[in-house]
Amino acid sequence: MGTAERGLVSWVSATVDFLLAVFGFIIVLYPMVSLGNAVFGSPASASTVGLVIGVLAVGGAYPMVAGDWSLGQLGEYVFVLTVATFGWGLLGMIVILVSGLSLAGSNPVPRAIVWVAASLTAYIVVYRTRLTVLD
Repeated sequence: MGTAERGLVSWVSATVDFLLAVFGFIIVLYPMVSLGNAVFGSPASASTVGLVIGVLAVGGAYPMVAGDWSLGQLGEYVFVLTVATFGWGLLGMIVILVSGLSLAGSNPVPRAIVWVAASLTAYIVVYRTRLTVLD
């Protein structure tokens, strides 16, 4: 393979890694930032929330390509976060049904609680244990 071809493959590979990392961070950050904004009474506009998420996603994605962060661990985190969100949501739904509570659909607090529990679960599983989820 010639030098120009290797340079092109390297550039394309780094770009794909960067875009995947941005996408992964958007998946992780969007619910956190938007639900946090809703819980606090929406002090920031939707465009500001989108800008914050974009800046954080691009800033977080850079170390995936140029630093020591692992794109594989981010993928595992997104996977575990998705599974944990469904699991905690199902558990919360069962608790609400069994206890007979009534919650307003517009109340963002229950969704924020599920998201925080799922985020903590994903963090513990991926970064605090030495388990590999996607092997």
